[in-house]
Amino acid sequence: MPLPKLRGLFFGPGALFRDLVSRAMGGSPALGLRPVLMPLWMRFCCFVCALFNLETFGDTMRKALGMIFAGGQVADLSVFTARRPKSAVVFGGTYRIVDFALTNMARAGIDLVGILTQFRPASLMDHVGSGVFWDLSGLSRGVRFLPPTFGGVGQEQYRGPADALFQNLEFIERSRATDVIAVSGDHVYSMDYKRLFDFHVEHDADLTMAFCEIDKDPSRFGIGEINAAGQILGFTEKPKYPRSHYASMSVYVFKREVLEEELKRAIEVRDGGGVPTFQIHEILRRMMGRRRAYGYIHRGSWDYMGTLDEYVESHRKLLGETPLLPVAEWQVRTNPLGRSTFPPAPAHFAPGSVVKDSLVAQGCVIEGMVEGSVLSGNVRIGKGAMVKDCILHDGVIVGENARLCGVVSDKFARFGNGCSIGEGPCVPSEELPHSLTCGATVVGYQTYIPPGQVIGKNCIVHADITEEDFIRLGGPLGSGKSLLHIEESQEEVRT
Repeated sequence: MPLPKLRGLFFGPGALFRDLVSRAMGGSPALGLRPVLMPLWMRFCCFVCALFNLETFGDTMRKALGMIFAGGQVADLSVFTARRPKSAVVFGGTYRIVDFALTNMARAGIDLVGILTQFRPASLMDHVGSGVFWDLSGLSRGVRFLPPTFGGVGQEQYRGPADALFQNLEFIERSRATDVIAVSGDHVYSMDYKRLFDFHVEHDADLTMAFCEIDKDPSRFGIGEINAAGQILGFTEKPKYPRSHYASMSVYVFKREVLEEELKRAIEVRDGGGVPTFQIHEILRRMMGRRRAYGYIHRGSWDYMGTLDEYVESHRKLLGETPLLPVAEWQVRTNPLGRSTFPPAPAHFAPGSVVKDSLVAQGCVIEGMVEGSVLSGNVRIGKGAMVKDCILHDGVIVGENARLCGVVSDKFARFGNGCSIGEGPCVPSEELPHSLTCGATVVGYQTYIPPGQVIGKNCIVHADITEEDFIRLGGPLGSGKSLLHIEESQEEVRT
């Protein structure tokens, strides 16, 4: 019997019982009783419910553990992944990309989620915290950050997604889960993992992969061949000539015992047993011939942002009367406070300000014109300034009479009065010619653009740039050019 039905069967009476006790003692069922006032017999009842859920019905109930791959850097996102993993990059003004996977997990009733971290995880850890904003915090619920665990020479980091799971086999085993839902934390989509899990159970699958049908350049993804019964006949990672349009969403459901066996077979290679593999797609391919592998077709939206062009395009899908990415309908959960103690004030629109077809987060102060843009919290737009087709992250300040067109800025950047960004011919970025071609100009963390400065299109202005760096430049920054901080450029010369 699927997990959600059994959970409702055993937890429904317990929830009703706790509600009645709360009302009898004058408490609010929404807030619950304070621990200091809760009777011992009430605590015992809760303990028994949890015990039965985890132990007594363990032989018949399928229980899933969530694992999120959230440690990748993705160099093609340039300044946005220089200080944080891709999963922690801001999206849609108020979210981080990892919010989508966490929301899907929470809504599926998955009690325990492991987050596989590696590259500069501080920003991600600050955002997720204890998991309370996703209702993943409690006696039997939680989020666990899982950095690399091996201390041997050459094993200070995860060598691939499969190795990340392998290094955490002890955590997986201790979870007592029957199945593992492993997903990427850097995709934007909303999926009902309950339906996915039910599909997995009903087909008695050893492996279930989620696919999305795409038409544009399917060779960039892992491609699956699926028959009418849902069985995966073949899987190829980034084939030159794709044999179908079913792209892997990097969402996998494994039987736990099968996953453990396959990981050990692939990585614990004995003498003369071949070469170990640390890539998940290689393990998936090997499983096709000896395991029951099924494909689940996702019919909703799904966005993968591997380049700056795709990051900009995904934000454009958030705008308009009928957004192609209806994130508001998905009711994505996030951490609205960040590092603050109190939530920000509502956005303020000064007399004479104009806002068209834009998303404006809390705490923003708008005194100029904003059109076709996405603004994160506490962004300030000065008098007479024009911001068009821009994506501005938290705390960005735009000075008076500045003109920004197609600017994508990291946090706390400052644009001086009268500066002009996004002017000139549209030529590809010299630094990232395959990632930045759409005409956007990228500005890094805490960068300062001096008053009157002119910058072209497809430029990359790296983090911590100061007025001294622009004095060294000695004029406009032409389209397609990049500007590094003085210390960074000297380091590149040395290396």
